[in-house]
Order: sequence, then C-alpha cells, then structure tokens
Amino acid sequence: MQENVLFSGYTKNDGKGVYKSSLDTETNTLTTPELLVELNNPTYIDVTNDLKLIVLAKDGDKGGIVVYDINNEPTLLDSDFSESTSPSYVKFDESRRLIFSAYFHLSKVKIDRLNEENKIEHLSEINFTGSGPRPEQDQSKPHYSALTPDGKLIICDYGNDHISIYDIDDPHNPKLLNDCLAPSGYAPRHLVFHPEESIAYVACELSSKVLVMKYDEEDSRLTLIDEVSAAKDEQKNTTAAIRISKDGKYVYVSTRGADTIAIFETSDYGKRLRKITTLKTLGQGPRDFDLDPTNDYLVVANQDSNNATLFKRNPNKGVLTEIQKDIALPESVCVHFI
Repeated sequence: MQENVLFSGYTKNDGKGVYKSSLDTETNTLTTPELLVELNNPTYIDVTNDLKLIVLAKDGDKGGIVVYDINNEPTLLDSDFSESTSPSYVKFDESRRLIFSAYFHLSKVKIDRLNEENKIEHLSEINFTGSGPRPEQDQSKPHYSALTPDGKLIICDYGNDHISIYDIDDPHNPKLLNDCLAPSGYAPRHLVFHPEESIAYVACELSSKVLVMKYDEEDSRLTLIDEVSAAKDEQKNTTAAIRISKDGKYVYVSTRGADTIAIFETSDYGKRLRKITTLKTLGQGPRDFDLDPTNDYLVVANQDSNNATLFKRNPNKGVLTEIQKDIALPESVCVHFI
C-alpha cells in the first residue's frame, strides 16, 4: 500500500517549500521527498479531507496563509499575506471549515473560514498579553491553536505559560471559558488528547516536560495530574512535537538537543505516563514527526541535519525500530500524512 506524506519547513538554505513523499508499506521504504509547492518558509501545514492544503508562508516582508488544491497538480486557490510575519501553527476545523492560526511573534490567534469557494474569510482574532520567567518568554507567544474533543478552541502559549480554552460557537466573537497556568517557565508548546479519556498531554518546550492534565468538559477546565520528563538535562534541550497512538496506549515526544523520541505508555485510564524507552532520531533537531494512518510507522524530520528517518512501530509494545535513515529532506519542521 502507498501512503502519502507531506513535509514543510524553512527555506533559508536548501529548502524550497512543501515536499511530498510516498511510504510503501510492502517494502517498508519512504521515497526521497520531492518538491510539491514552492513557497517561502512554509513552516506548518494542515490538509482538509478533500485535499486542500492550508500552509503558512511568507511573501516578502508579509506573512500569512496560502490555500492550494492538491488533488492533482497543485492549484493556488487563495492567499492572505496581511500580517508582518507568518504564524507558527495552523489547524483546520473540518465541521465548521474554520482555520486557526497561532502567531507566535504577534501574540495572537486568528480565526478564519475557508468558504465554499475555497476563499479565506477573516472572522476574528484573540490577542494575548503576559510573559514568563525565562528570557525566551519576554512576551505572549501562542504556539498552538486547535480543538478540544468537544469542539472548543484550545491555545498553548509558550510565552506566558497559559493554556486557554474558548467557546467558538460564534467564531466572530470567541469567549474565554477557562485559563490554566502551567508550571512557571515550562513554555507549553503542543498537546494531544487521549482518544477515549478526558486527558490531555502537553509538551512543554523549555522544561522538556510532558504534563498530564484532566479535561473537564462541563466547565472546560484543565487540572494538572502529573508530569514526566521527555529528556535528561532538561534545561539544555527543547521539547517539540507530541503524538498519541490511535488506541491511546502510547505517547511519543521529540526533543531537540537530545535529538530523541521518548516513548510513554499510558495507564490508569490515561492519567499516568510511564516512560518505556528513549531512542535517537538519527539526525539533529527533530522538530516534528507523525504516525502514519495505520499507526505501524513513524516518520521524523530532523531539521538541523536535513534528513528524515523512518521507523517501524510495534503496535502491541509501542516501541520503534529504525528501518530507513538519511532520507534527504531540507530544513523540515512539519510532517503530515494525508
């Protein structure tokens, strides 16, 4: 079976834009990624069910979002370069056709809609203030904006250590429901929810910690239950991406500096994480990775060494085995199976 995976990232050196590769599950090989769309600094992407590529990018001294149809040859549908810089994260809400983009450097999250003509309509934005104790936390820096299991907007703010939840029934007027303060200086970056339990796992960049948090849908509240380390020598590393297996049994976390993926097993209805092992990503700067749709494979992009690594996953034990390394891939910071 052939599975398609997209990679996006910086274009400061050899990167050219968004790349596409195929994973052959018969031969356990990943093809060398080839350029799909040429863009300036497409650092993060999402893809709709009908194969519309939503990608962050820059155009001169402006930044924003670009939309392509990638069903066949990529076709530009719309773009919005209305900001002084590009966002750091983007997520598409399929049911309401909403686009959430987190502007790390501008202390805000924008809510847009992809209309029936596949044009971008701006609806609202949420502005943030505050800072944290570390030099990197000199201002609010939202790094993640996506959905809770019950359809609320959840935002991780690296700069002020907050995780905020908003009601977006009226996306023109988002309403703050609850605000959780992570441990000081941890810098919450990305999170995943358990597929069956009301539990969130938060990757914190500046502490190399993973927070285990109970999510109460009734009042949209997050409560800290536990924390675990993704890497040793926490202060020397920066934790990046976090994923969870479809069955909710295993959580995976990448850390730059250590250049590792930590594998955790969940227990007690998701409330506990136990580290099984940590393995090297066979490259430098593993900023992102993704599990394939079957959950039998994991692909990690090593930004600083310009390569990707393919791992085979044991679904019963959660462990990973390297099956292909040194796959040429320039400056990639996002991995997305479609």
